Amino acid sequence: MKNKTINVLLSAPRGFCAGVERAIEIVEKSIQKYGAPVYVRHEIVHNKFVVDDLKKKGAIFVEELEEINDKSRPVIFSAHGVPKKIPEDAKNYNMTYVDATCPLVSKVHREAENLNKAGYHIILIGHKNHPEVIGTMGQLPEGSIDLVQMKKKQKIMRIKTIKKLHLLHRQLYL
Repeated sequence: MKNKTINVLLSAPRGFCAGVERAIEIVEKSIQKYGAPVYVRHEIVHNKFVVDDLKKKGAIFVEELEEINDKSRPVIFSAHGVPKKIPEDAKNYNMTYVDATCPLVSKVHREAENLNKAGYHIILIGHKNHPEVIGTMGQLPEGSIDLVQMKKKQKIMRIKTIKKLHLLHRQLYL
């Protein structure tokens, strides 16, 4: 048997998923359409370089709508999604808002709502303070969804007698 040379080609990093690319594009197009500044509720994505670049272009990042002094300026909701209350609050402030929620995250939101209406209790796997988890849990009435965090020492979760149970998980892991 003869030794053969094998060429291994390393590919460059793949980049962001389509939902994150879409969210970044929404911020950039909003700056073009409305002019600077535009506000973004929570970092559009977990990437310092992208966030810093968008800041240079005219995006201002806030955690809550109350932080926005000039409510005549548009606000963009991040790729992670928001609780149902946030668009309602924006409407009450007479704010223009653009929802840049990743379509896959929106799909989880709709699935959670439909399952809840069908009588399911939902278990969500994620991290307590992550914006996507907050957004997903904020789609449903309190008590209809429980969060399980993946930890090294996970406590056993005791679930009341529930006949219908469904498991959901986060979509964006960047």
